[in-house]
Amino acid sequence: MTVLRRFGEEIAFAHAENGMAVFVMAKPGYRKKFAQVTVAYGANDVAFSLPDPEFSGNSVGHMRRVETPPGIAHFLEHKMFDRPRGSAFEDFSGLGASANAFTGNDVTSYVFWTVDEFGKCLELLLDLVWKPHFTEESVRKEQGIIEQEIVMYEDEPYSRLARALLESLYRVHPVRIDVTGTKESIRKITPELLYTCHAAFYRPCNMVMFAAGDFKAQDEALRLVEILDSTAPDKGSRPVRERPEEPPEPRQSSITVKMHVSRPFVSIGWKDRPAGDDGKKLLRREIATDLLLNILFGKSSPVFAKLYEGGLADDLGVSYEAWPDYAFAAVTAETVEPEKLLEEVLKEVDVARRSGIPASDFERAKNAAWGRYVTLFDDLDLIAESQCQLYFIGEDVFSYGDVLRNITLQEVEERLSVLDPRFLAHVFLIPDTLSSNSYTREDRRPRR
Repeated sequence: MTVLRRFGEEIAFAHAENGMAVFVMAKPGYRKKFAQVTVAYGANDVAFSLPDPEFSGNSVGHMRRVETPPGIAHFLEHKMFDRPRGSAFEDFSGLGASANAFTGNDVTSYVFWTVDEFGKCLELLLDLVWKPHFTEESVRKEQGIIEQEIVMYEDEPYSRLARALLESLYRVHPVRIDVTGTKESIRKITPELLYTCHAAFYRPCNMVMFAAGDFKAQDEALRLVEILDSTAPDKGSRPVRERPEEPPEPRQSSITVKMHVSRPFVSIGWKDRPAGDDGKKLLRREIATDLLLNILFGKSSPVFAKLYEGGLADDLGVSYEAWPDYAFAAVTAETVEPEKLLEEVLKEVDVARRSGIPASDFERAKNAAWGRYVTLFDDLDLIAESQCQLYFIGEDVFSYGDVLRNITLQEVEERLSVLDPRFLAHVFLIPDTLSSNSYTREDRRPRR
């Protein structure tokens, strides 16, 4: 048992004998209780090998390679709520709880919130993740539902923009394919494939639990460990994930997408070198790059003021996503002149690469990031997701704060190397009926 304490917060951490990690955050006075189970399995895990004797048929050295259709992790998440009788959503609702689940590129999470009946809700959650129930009929029905979801995302500008950018940046890495898959890929999913993926990834050693509420953290962590040891399947071992060798250069430098929108959008991305399995290195890169992007293009930056006052953009969205096997930075905006906005962004990057980052800008951005970090502990959904993802790279929410507090201006300036024009790609998303020069400042509409 380890107890992490910082900033007036307390999180107890323990391992069950079956290998599953448990975190419990004490929130005295909170009326609601919360629990999340996260599986290290996401949309990128479309090819893997199973190092288990039970999967040794037609294999060498007790390894069997499995290739699955894109979108299967998300599909599996949907189907995990199926029970032999009804839906687990109905069961949670009957207990007065709300439940949800979500799939990303690298993890899948299942959560519930409740005021009462925490024990029964937890029992239901664990039963849900460890005892799947798939039928041919339910899989066919879900294929139609997810197909409609794919169509919905295709009609959403920011979703189309994000997908097009990743398709520009990446040649073979599965991150270039949407989490939901494609209409064609989901039609290849069968109950047998779902059971194979569940057996491979939904193992205690590949999962982590986070609970929060008016608990005594250490006592509750011990209690949850006892529950896991008595109910969880055997530890097993993690599957061996496969990733294709991705070249450093983008697949193509520019894409133009037409769709039914009122005015254009632009997304500018830079493909970064992945950090590998060094969790601390990955964390420092992520924090330094986030700071850099906010210094250059955040709401308090000179370039944002210039773009806003010039009518080029109401907002600039910046992001940096990094996992051991991929990383990229992005700047996104809705704009009346996408070409001009791209020019201004690249001009600002060029100035920063030649002149460096002012120390005052660095301190301001770092203080703002620290404020966001401290308030994170008031949002249990965010703190749980952060802790679960950090666990899989060997870090925690407090070590994140330590890195942020100690990050240096030199590290941030070193990350300017990410914004190298050789690794740049951009996407213009333009209206399918009007030309880009037909827009004025009055055409701007609020960002959602």
